[in-house]
Amino acid sequence: MRGRLSGFGLVELLVSMALGLLLTMALMQTLLGSRDSLLLLRHGNQLQEDARYLMGRLATDLRAAGSEGCLDLQLGSGLALPEPLAQPVSYQGGVLQIVTALPVRVQADAATTYRPGTFGARWLVAGNCRDRVSITEDTVQLQPGDWLLALRQLEYRQQDDRVQVRLNGSGNFETLIEQVVDFRVQFALASDAALPDAGGRYQPMLTPGEQPRLRSVRVSLALSDNPGSPQAGRLLTQRFTQVTRLRNRPDQ
Repeated sequence: MRGRLSGFGLVELLVSMALGLLLTMALMQTLLGSRDSLLLLRHGNQLQEDARYLMGRLATDLRAAGSEGCLDLQLGSGLALPEPLAQPVSYQGGVLQIVTALPVRVQADAATTYRPGTFGARWLVAGNCRDRVSITEDTVQLQPGDWLLALRQLEYRQQDDRVQVRLNGSGNFETLIEQVVDFRVQFALASDAALPDAGGRYQPMLTPGEQPRLRSVRVSLALSDNPGSPQAGRLLTQRFTQVTRLRNRPDQ
């Protein structure tokens, strides 16, 4: 007599396949969710890195604004200063302009000729740090014992969802960071030019007459993974604020 056959029936097989399919789908969903979370985390970190880069660059430039070393431009009798040098920090038409000294210090041992392009500068300031100083956008001739200072002009602006910079007032603006929702600059002034500290609130504008009272600059930055419609972004809008105190007062 033949033995009775045993095993899975059709119903059991279908149930097993359905359970296996459900487990596979659940696993795939978990993996996809983990992947999306990782991508969002990386995107958020990139926004923070961009903000850190821009804020650090602006802070460095603002601290160097108006630096002349021992070459006091007021020594030049009748010296006509270009407007950007008379106002080393300005904000007009949504453009933040900063005039900074490059980390270049040259003292001549013999008569030497230099051009601004040698240092990537717009102006060259030369003098003996005592009673003679000159400034030029062209070639300068140093005498033995003279010091040379190279100055550059930087312009920052927001264009659409980008923060851009231009060097020395010519050429095209170049993009520094993208995905920018808002880029805002404000200024803190002392109530009197003789006072060292600012008083009152930050203001959005800065006139040439207020330059001697300027003490600090506040930069606000907002970034989003969807700058065109931040509310629809997958990440919350990230906001950053930085206050930089000026080291070189125009009145000193």
